Amino acid sequence: MKLTGMRQWGTGSDAKLIGGYWAVVGPVLLLQYVADTGWGWWRVLPVLAVTVLLDTTMVAVLVEWFLPLFLSRSWWRGLLQLPLLLLLSGSLYLLLYGSLLGRGIDLSGARIVLGVVAHAKSYGLLAVLLTGKRYVELQQTLLRTRQAQTESELRNLKAQLDPHFLFNNLNVLRGLIQHDPAEAHEFLNRFAALYRFLIRYKEEDVVPLSEELQFVREYIYLLRHRFGAAYSFREEIADTVGLPRGLVVPGTLQLLVENAIKHNAGDEENPLLITIMITEAALTVAHPRRPKLTAVESMGTGLANLRERYRLLLGRNIEVEQSPAHFTVTVPVVPPGRMGAAA
Repeated sequence: MKLTGMRQWGTGSDAKLIGGYWAVVGPVLLLQYVADTGWGWWRVLPVLAVTVLLDTTMVAVLVEWFLPLFLSRSWWRGLLQLPLLLLLSGSLYLLLYGSLLGRGIDLSGARIVLGVVAHAKSYGLLAVLLTGKRYVELQQTLLRTRQAQTESELRNLKAQLDPHFLFNNLNVLRGLIQHDPAEAHEFLNRFAALYRFLIRYKEEDVVPLSEELQFVREYIYLLRHRFGAAYSFREEIADTVGLPRGLVVPGTLQLLVENAIKHNAGDEENPLLITIMITEAALTVAHPRRPKLTAVESMGTGLANLRERYRLLLGRNIEVEQSPAHFTVTVPVVPPGRMGAAA
């Protein structure tokens, strides 16, 4: 199968490269032919024209036919055909230049081999330039394809967050409406504020850590209204952290806190402590493991989603440490000045 991007002969960029090559090499060859033959420059112009035509044709065959062939599963066909092409080009080289320059034509084996070598020297540089150009174009195409694929994956991952968040909080709201309508009204106001955050940053890849922290504080407010004192929260922030400047993926803290509550039991007499730790380089959510008596149905997509977003956006991994007693997730905090390098 031939690689996409190889069949581009005759494009404007090819013509510019070939034209530029002969604009530089042509005058040099003209002077060389004049010196070799002692003829006037007008008399050697046909020789130069044949050189341009023959060499360009040979390069076209090599780049358009043999190069894709060698890169395919049929590479063995190229090995069989290439010697025939070289012998043909060497013979044609001897015939044309022997006729044009008035020299004897010797098509013996040794002379044909010398003709192959001489002709290869003539078109070799142009072949190298065009092959290099195709390689660069192919790399650019692959890069654009990877970028498009990454953007598509990120859009799909982002689309999974909003329905997940909406579904869980609407369940909370439904329960409050049934038991405490006044509290449900306050919950709805807070929930609307949180959802505005999601809408605001829906198209953003990263958000300031200060915004993310404020978001999870509002989210914790909603959780406390649902669970009372069954879950407690503690923040440990290093004194050197510049919260306004650190960047994280939107919804990171909310997802980790939600995941902890979803899978672990807490009660008012023995609340589950969820600790949020922030340093200059990382954000960590840790809590004891207390699996609920009734296992929660989960496909594990939330944490996997978060892991993929950090990998695609920042090229970094999140760290998950778990033991029978504790569960900890650590994600990187990226300084704004290093965002481009990280991505």
